[in-house]
Amino acid sequence: MIKRLLLLTTLLTLFTSCDKCKEEEREEAPMITQQVNKYMLELMEEVYLWEKHIPDTLDVRYEFDEFDFFEKLCYRAEDRWSFITDDVQTLLEGGEGVETTFGYSLAFGTFSNTGNYFAIVQYVYPQTPAAEAGVQRGTIFIEAGGKPITKDNYTTLFYAPALNLTLGELRDGTIYKSGTVSLTARKQNLNPVIAHTILSDQVRKVGYICYTDFFGGSQELFFPVFQNFKNQGITDIVLDLRYNLGGYLSVASALSGVLCPVRCLDGNTILITKSWNDLYQKYWKDNNRNDMLYEYFPKLSETPLNLNLTRLFILTGHNTASASELIICGLDPYMDVIMVGDVTRGKYTAAMVFHPEEDTQIKNWGTQSIVYKYANSLGITDFKDGFTPDYLVEDVLLGDVYPLGDPRETLLARALSLAGMNPVASPEVHSRIQLPEVIYEPSFLSRRTGLSHHLIDK
Repeated sequence: MIKRLLLLTTLLTLFTSCDKCKEEEREEAPMITQQVNKYMLELMEEVYLWEKHIPDTLDVRYEFDEFDFFEKLCYRAEDRWSFITDDVQTLLEGGEGVETTFGYSLAFGTFSNTGNYFAIVQYVYPQTPAAEAGVQRGTIFIEAGGKPITKDNYTTLFYAPALNLTLGELRDGTIYKSGTVSLTARKQNLNPVIAHTILSDQVRKVGYICYTDFFGGSQELFFPVFQNFKNQGITDIVLDLRYNLGGYLSVASALSGVLCPVRCLDGNTILITKSWNDLYQKYWKDNNRNDMLYEYFPKLSETPLNLNLTRLFILTGHNTASASELIICGLDPYMDVIMVGDVTRGKYTAAMVFHPEEDTQIKNWGTQSIVYKYANSLGITDFKDGFTPDYLVEDVLLGDVYPLGDPRETLLARALSLAGMNPVASPEVHSRIQLPEVIYEPSFLSRRTGLSHHLIDK
């Protein structure tokens, strides 16, 4: 028996030694990759809303792809939004509205006979390459660089340094080639207030504003518009957020202060509540940090103007997300919020941007990670399927396409009607065009990646 035990002990020792050899011989990721992985793991274990779901079996030494490793940290059953980047400076600049861009926002459709894509311009930022080239809402692109647009190359319409685009024209239900346009991307500040106007009849005066991004500091761009609305004595506001993917909480708070009833501006009225992970929820409570547990409407003394509205018309779509949805649900307990358009995206969480502060080899890396979810003062949250508008109206980009702010544009026309304004007569008869040769999916949208997809807590 003793001999058997000695033999078993010897064999176990040999096998253990061999296992150690295999572990010692196992290839490790490059040291800089390990540094990125380690930074992301430690950060997410501290701040991530769903940190309890991070696996405890991860070893940063054997993770060779930083992006794949980050995916292992994310709880994708709930989290559609956290991501990392190896160009954090561009991410930070994008949050402030500084982008290298052609200046348009696109929706995509599919040619039913080939499966190739075509792009339709939703809107154009003012004073950008696209605007200067005459591109406008409803412009159709069918080729890029003389080649069909496909699932493999459509992103070049956003990220190429320059493009030669073939234009399309819709005639009798078919899209035909109709010319070309050349564009060169340019780095510049974008103005998210892309359209605004005052529409009136004998009774009502309605202010319309299309706001596309809650860029940091962009309240300074919409304050003058609303001040003009107030000076002109508007009776209603139509806020167009159909393309607004979100942005900074501080800007959303400022916008809510302009639109809400004046009674909300007492400094104690809750716009949203914030729910963090256990660590931070306890820390904020223990340290009496109500400013981190609640976002209040600004004080009257802190906002340059307030319209003291009792109702608000908001135009919505599949790209109405994050800070835009916060405006909808945050204002809803205090005033009549009337939504016109399509179902919103469904983002009830907020992110923060993190990156190494020291001048290290990984200083170009960063992450935009979800850190809390929000609810309005009535507890409405977890709206994963978005908000369904009170009035479903199609955003028409093919056929009879009108500029944003034109009273004949479908969403705005419905809002004006609901506001009690007499319909504006069309100078010509328009009819909807059937499209047998194309399949257009309004939900197949792609504009940019990055910050504007998220509510940023700043």
